[in-house]
Amino acid sequence: MEKTHNLRYLLTELIRTHNLEPKMLEQKVFALWQKHLGAPLGTKTTPVSLSNGILKVYTEYSPYMTELSIHKPKILADLNAELGKPVLKDLRVELRPGHAAPSRETEDEASTPKVSKEDCIVDNTRQVTSEQLEKIEQTLASVPDAELKKSLWQLFTTQSKDKP
Repeated sequence: MEKTHNLRYLLTELIRTHNLEPKMLEQKVFALWQKHLGAPLGTKTTPVSLSNGILKVYTEYSPYMTELSIHKPKILADLNAELGKPVLKDLRVELRPGHAAPSRETEDEASTPKVSKEDCIVDNTRQVTSEQLEKIEQTLASVPDAELKKSLWQLFTTQSKDKP
């Protein structure tokens, strides 16, 4: 328990000193997506980026695209309420064949999320290489908390401009 406490303290200090609090709050959106929307909507859609308050979501099913558009104001309000701050301003849904959300793992199976290289594009300017993904996985191997590991993985793969 003490190691977990020390790790949490170190990560909190790292986040605070490098002004990463806004990015961590943004990453919480990705962690909340499936939990908030539930099945099937949350599992058949994939949030892929958040930039300037605009959350981009992919789905390969047009009915889900329509459903998200209809419920957009409520989804934004609910997620912002859960975040405690108005992080989200808009929701953009795109129909992308082959970009369905990965199946949800149970907590026992929780580990570093698996994604294809094409899903690692950030703002259409950067792609995480397999070597970078390997470094990220090695770095996170010792993090015991599954939710923290998932959030850090998303942060490292979607927000980093340099090699992790």
